[in-house]
Amino acid sequence: MRLTFAAFSTALSLIAAPASGFAASLQVSPTSLEVTAPGAATTLTLNNPGDAPLKAQIRVYRWCLVNGEERLDPATGVVASPPMATLQPKTNYVVRVVRVSKQPVIAEETYRLVVDEIPDRTNLPNRSVAMAFRYSVPVFFMTKDGGAPNLAWSSQTRNGKTFVSATNTGTRRVRLADLQISDGKGKPVTIAKGLAGYVLARSSKSWVAPGLVQSAGTPLQITARGDLGPINARILPEAAR
Repeated sequence: MRLTFAAFSTALSLIAAPASGFAASLQVSPTSLEVTAPGAATTLTLNNPGDAPLKAQIRVYRWCLVNGEERLDPATGVVASPPMATLQPKTNYVVRVVRVSKQPVIAEETYRLVVDEIPDRTNLPNRSVAMAFRYSVPVFFMTKDGGAPNLAWSSQTRNGKTFVSATNTGTRRVRLADLQISDGKGKPVTIAKGLAGYVLARSSKSWVAPGLVQSAGTPLQITARGDLGPINARILPEAAR
């Protein structure tokens, strides 16, 4: 099954909607995983702090950017073992995540480990809805030196909207937060407060800048927080490039 990341995120919000008479208790740690070559395996810990057993399904998706948008495809080079688990109350359960591909890691490989709680509906009162938790954990298989990002910014106007894109020609992802864009004449346009997304290695990511129009001769100013430090960049108008 191929998913756009937007559709996947919508599924997350729906599946985690509150329910009557049921409290999901699955917990997952850590919140992201990194493996540096020549390493090929890591672990994720599932925890059931509740008073009843619970079941969980674990799947691995290849995480990529296509035409500036995030997409998840079923992974073939990385597996989770086991793919299903039953957690007894007040216990931890360790899931192994293994890169089975024999090809060397050239640029950082990105995956998402999706953990779904499978609610037990057998003892639910009538007209109750079980709440299930879904976790989406980023998984990064990195080169031996860790690699480095290299961002270049650009803008484009389509159908009356300004799109801003970041292209990462480096071999490591960049995690962006608090992304703002300004044309230098008015208030900055906030693209995201908090997490704005990842620009994956050798990929591009795009955002819409609502209400912002780049005029001739006026560069756009980009500010954001990256996981490796602050980001400040300028996008020149088409004629000046």
